[in-house]
Amino acid sequence: MAVLNVNIDHIATVRHARRADEPDPVWAAAECELAGANGITVHLRQDRRHINDRAVQILKETVRCKLNLEISMEE
Repeated sequence: MAVLNVNIDHIATVRHARRADEPDPVWAAAECELAGANGITVHLRQDRRHINDRAVQILKETVRCKLNLEISMEE
């Protein structure tokens, strides 16, 4: 069986570029799960430029499938 993990980093990238509250990566994760995704992936950068701590906390509390959190090492 095929497994689909969706990386939602670019949702947060668009939000950051627009300097707005939308699109919301947490909402995107929920939509992906409803569509049948087996996992959600986010990359928490050291500079928090895209996904931020608040979004990670909410994702941790709401995502029911596998949540893959990629964290970069300090430079």
